[in-house]
Amino acid sequence: MQKNISDCLRLTCFVILPVLLNACRQDPDIVTTSSMLEEMSDLSRLAEWPDQAYKTVQYSSYDRRSTHPDAPFWFANEDGFGNEPLPGFEEILKEPDEEGIGEYLICDIKGPGSIVRLWTAGISGNIRFYLDDIEEPVYEGNAEDFFWLTLDVLSGQPGIMENLSSFRQFDAVYFPIPFADRCRIEWIGDIRKIHFYHVGVRFFDAGIKVETFRRENIATCLPLLKDINQKLQESKPDENLKNHQKHLLELKIPASNTVELFRMEGPSAIQGISLKVHTELSESTLRKTVLRIYFDGASRPQVESPLGDFFGAAPGIYAFHSLPVSTFPDSTFVCWFIMPFQTSVRMEIENTSEEEIGVSGSVISTPYAWKEASSMHFHARWKIDYDLTAQPMGNQVSPIEDILYAAVEGKGRIVGAAAFIYNPSNVPTSWGNWWGEGDEKITIDRDTFPSFFGTGSEDYYNYSWSSARLFSFPYCGQPRNDGPGNRGYASNFRWHILDDILFSETFDFYMELGHHGRVPGFSYGRMVYYYAFPGCLENSPELTADDLRDIRYQSWEPEAVAGSAGYDFIQAEDLLAPGLNLELERGGIYAGKGAMIWKPESPGEKISFEIPSEKEVPGRIGLTCSHSPEGGKVSFYFNGSRIKFSGKDVIDLYASHQTLDNHLSDKLLLQSGKNTVELVSMEEVPSRQVGIDFIWVPLNDK
Repeated sequence: MQKNISDCLRLTCFVILPVLLNACRQDPDIVTTSSMLEEMSDLSRLAEWPDQAYKTVQYSSYDRRSTHPDAPFWFANEDGFGNEPLPGFEEILKEPDEEGIGEYLICDIKGPGSIVRLWTAGISGNIRFYLDDIEEPVYEGNAEDFFWLTLDVLSGQPGIMENLSSFRQFDAVYFPIPFADRCRIEWIGDIRKIHFYHVGVRFFDAGIKVETFRRENIATCLPLLKDINQKLQESKPDENLKNHQKHLLELKIPASNTVELFRMEGPSAIQGISLKVHTELSESTLRKTVLRIYFDGASRPQVESPLGDFFGAAPGIYAFHSLPVSTFPDSTFVCWFIMPFQTSVRMEIENTSEEEIGVSGSVISTPYAWKEASSMHFHARWKIDYDLTAQPMGNQVSPIEDILYAAVEGKGRIVGAAAFIYNPSNVPTSWGNWWGEGDEKITIDRDTFPSFFGTGSEDYYNYSWSSARLFSFPYCGQPRNDGPGNRGYASNFRWHILDDILFSETFDFYMELGHHGRVPGFSYGRMVYYYAFPGCLENSPELTADDLRDIRYQSWEPEAVAGSAGYDFIQAEDLLAPGLNLELERGGIYAGKGAMIWKPESPGEKISFEIPSEKEVPGRIGLTCSHSPEGGKVSFYFNGSRIKFSGKDVIDLYASHQTLDNHLSDKLLLQSGKNTVELVSMEEVPSRQVGIDFIWVPLNDK
């Protein structure tokens, strides 16, 4: 009897779910909330020019003094902190009252379109949001809720987004809000307070029919929202492409040789690529292993990139998961971007290193009928600049510069971008070593001003406040960030899936390089992923041996600047001698000679060291520690009393990848002379370890 009930319930679900999903799907010639939701996980559509053409633009709180590359304030950076010289809005609707509250226009769009992305690092005040009928707002209320809890506030049902985690990706929300005639967003607040914002919008060509979003759409499409949420979290071939075939790969590539990886005649499409590298992997080996893909007999490859960089995490193996690209800890790289071709495809790998490597994996192909009017080739060409000198924003003597990501002539769509940074700053805190103050500037076709003018590099990549956190979402990620703060190597990526950017003639993609300080020896690798019709041209030279040079780390010592001002630093190797399960671990990310690694053999095991102080100082001591997959838990005692770090008794040093992170204690009193710090292992697993790079000693009350 129980089995019959279960079978009945299962059958009911199979019958009802398609009905509910179909309730959202309407006339294919009309743009609706549901039709755009389905685009969010549909990678196959990106490879073809759409029937319903559009232009994607971004409204943002960029510094309004930036008007032209030849003008004085092209690199100005007052873009949402408050008290800007010019309000970062389209228009002042109402001057501030006696309490400082004014009304400002974010955008007023006339004609068919859709919001496709919302982002903020923080925004005070309120939002009034209108669709079509500007007499009655769809939403009026807290501004941060509008940007971060979009589905909740538009539906009037708090908590919806808790179970739809893929729609908010760090500080960005991806949810389509289409409109037939008009979209107007107003901000009501104190211009002296924080008000960062991005609003990504599609402008549809006139005549395209759009069904305006209504509050009830969220409830009606809830099954579809759940379905899309699940698909965004998966990484597998697009289900719209059938009859796929898996081609297994297994080959050796001798040092300084190029080997053909895969060849196939068309018409067809690559549906997925999975590659695993077999060797004693080093970061330099992956940088020196170059993937090239040629479609339809091209004389230059449409794809040319070091292997690790193409898959979004470099240098080295840094596992992450996103919708079109993922990397796994066993050195397997996966890409699900669809790559159609008309007559042929050829893939090769060049090994410019001094050792043989092995590559195994598969290419998944699927039947595909090439369409002259809409089918496009996939492109990704990597470039890098070494030995740059990063400059602080606002430096009039040596101003910052625009870094060219890509300049392309042709017709197609941008689907992503990635950055691979080496930031050898000596400042050990994000406030002081942040490299991404600069804004993205994306110019499309005949723009007289960029369609995208941003508010910071991390804002483009969907996070904010120079976060050192490792993260990955379906459309964005930071799989590597050495630290402490943002120093060392870092990689960022962002996929333009719902907010893809069409271009009919040209696009130019720049990112300002603006730092907190002056940093020589800076390296900036980057790549734009895009589709284009045959015949497109990219202003990108072929890779050279110098481009593929060995990965190098500069030796460094921490400096007391900005967030670390008022401290002295003592290297752990100067306080802790090897022995007692202690050893010196050398590594490029460490300051000084390396980090002291303690490997306790049992819970409760202790080690100690002494910190000198020339005077009695109230303040906080700091520890810059190694976080890694081997990291364990540890507690600290200072002059015999247990101390807390950010209110916590125990520091957990586990992380999926190695990073350096700073830990500042709660306030304490350093005695004049010697102070004893005792470390106690709180880890039950003997294989866990504690790594300390250097210690912060306050010179004054911090």
